[in-house]
Amino acid sequence: MHVLMDQTHEPFVASESEAIMARAAADRLRVVANANQDVTITLDKEGDLPNVVVPLPARAVTFIHMVLETMANRTPMSLIPYDAVLTTQQAADYLNVSRPYLVQQIDNGMIAFSMVGTHRRIKFCDLKDYEQKMQNRQKQALKDLNEEARKLGLE
Repeated sequence: MHVLMDQTHEPFVASESEAIMARAAADRLRVVANANQDVTITLDKEGDLPNVVVPLPARAVTFIHMVLETMANRTPMSLIPYDAVLTTQQAADYLNVSRPYLVQQIDNGMIAFSMVGTHRRIKFCDLKDYEQKMQNRQKQALKDLNEEARKLGLE
C-alpha cells in the first residue's frame, strides 16, 4: 500500500513508539471504518488549543485506518498524488521492474510519457493504467492456460 510522502522523499516508516500508538488507534478505529459511514470526530482541548470538531467522510475514515494499520506494522509507505510526474527510475521502482525494461515498454508505446528536455517523464495515472492493463492481461493468460489444461485433461 502506498501512503504519505511526496515523490522526492524516502518512504515513511513509523518508529517503534509510533507503531504502538498507531496499533491502538487502528484497533479503536476499525469498527468505525468497517461501518462505512461518515463520522464526526471531536478533538478535546489540550493546553491553549480549542476543542475541534472534524467531519470526515467514510472513505477518509477508511483511508486513515489503512494508514494506521500500515504504521502499526512498520511497513514503509509513500503517498503518490495521482497527477504526480515520475522519472523513469521512479516508475520502474513503483512497478518493481528494471529501468531498461520500463524504457522498452515506453518505446513500444505501452506507457504514455512526455519529454522534459531529453528526459522521459511518466504521469502516475498513466503508470496506473499500464499496471491495470498488465494485470488484466495476466488474468486472461491464466484463464487461457487453465482452459488449455482442462482441455488436455491436466487438471
